[in-house]
Amino acid sequence: MYSESNKTELKIELIDNVKKEIIAFLNTDGGVIYVGVDDDGSVVGISNRQERDSLELKLSNWIQDAIFPIPSSLVNYYFNKDNVLVIEVSKGDDKPYYLKEKGPKPSGVFKRVGSSVRKANDSEILLMILESKDYRFESDISEEQDLTFKYFIQICDENDIQHEERNLKSLGLLNKENKYTNLGLLLSDQSPIIVKFAKYDKNLNFLVKKEFKGSLLKCLDLALENAANYNDISAIIDNTSWKRIETISYPGASLREAILNAFAHANYFIRSNIKIEFYEDKVKITNPGGIFQATLEQIFDGVQTYRNPGLVNILSKLQYIENFGTGIPRILYAYENSVRQPEFLPSESFFILKMPNMNFDPISDPISDPINDPINIFQKVELSDFDLSIVRIINEKPGLNARQILEELTHIFDYVTIDRVKNSLKRKLINICEFRGSRRNGGYYLINK
Repeated sequence: MYSESNKTELKIELIDNVKKEIIAFLNTDGGVIYVGVDDDGSVVGISNRQERDSLELKLSNWIQDAIFPIPSSLVNYYFNKDNVLVIEVSKGDDKPYYLKEKGPKPSGVFKRVGSSVRKANDSEILLMILESKDYRFESDISEEQDLTFKYFIQICDENDIQHEERNLKSLGLLNKENKYTNLGLLLSDQSPIIVKFAKYDKNLNFLVKKEFKGSLLKCLDLALENAANYNDISAIIDNTSWKRIETISYPGASLREAILNAFAHANYFIRSNIKIEFYEDKVKITNPGGIFQATLEQIFDGVQTYRNPGLVNILSKLQYIENFGTGIPRILYAYENSVRQPEFLPSESFFILKMPNMNFDPISDPISDPINDPINIFQKVELSDFDLSIVRIINEKPGLNARQILEELTHIFDYVTIDRVKNSLKRKLINICEFRGSRRNGGYYLINK
């Protein structure tokens, strides 16, 4: 019945260390502490009434005197039917919570990581403070005020969006005092953002290693353009319909949506980089900042939360995104019929998305016979729709000669010549079709392989 997890902690006794557990749950996503349960889940229990009263008094004093801000309304405790002290801790809104005797510094602030507790570092404490004060990085005044917007203006002009001073204010690049905001800095040519792009071979050696700098929009365009170059399409021939079946490595809009999601929802206050990494079997996209004020399940359902509302608004106006919270649902839909599914790996500081390469075959046989394997025959020769139409006709009506095939093709293509038919039969389809019989009465058949 009892087991430890990221939201459950087991303790035999109400020792001082439990204070850290309470603080850790307050500073993360809440949880439950069971006192009177061993690490293996076996119940020890606390049945003595006097001992129970003592523990409740001790816990009450901790909440009032040992932890700050006082979390009275966030901590509920009682004894259950197993005589176990249950301490239910809700996620706090006034972070960071800390040991009053230590203060809001690493020695007094704790957070939950998986099923363990650790001290928060200075950066994490600062982020907690900013979160509790509803700090918006993009609306704060930029330290750099000597900014230019050549790339931003170019994109605005392409989308018929005005970019005069009053428009920059309405978009959030300038504040009421005519000071450039951090959003203005991000979209300026002087933006400090660096986006890292890489492609690896099977041994994780770099095949491609790039860094994109400049306006965030420029970085986004370069990221989308370069990623599209590695969204390969493979084609096989269905030997029943004789049609080309194409498979894109990252289906639908998944790759574009994943990159746009990383740019739109990154925490630009964190000094880190958006990274786009192509491996043989997957693409991995990492952006600083976890999910903002929502759970992963809510995001799956299309719930919208905005860490960067100004940036999202601009990306919507420039037609990069639709601003309807459909990004991740679209990724899920693209892989709906696939055995291999995307992995969403959010943490407090980063959001990692791994999407499988649908063209990666971990059990492919590199020594298959290219002569006797019909699949390889089709892969070795680039067949057009015209060539495939000839194969379909011969498959459906074996024994037709070149002129009879030409007659069938006139119902499909507007302009066909006998020379084109013969060229296809004798050159591109030589390993797929064969002529049988006399010149006068013979015709073409599929080679039986």
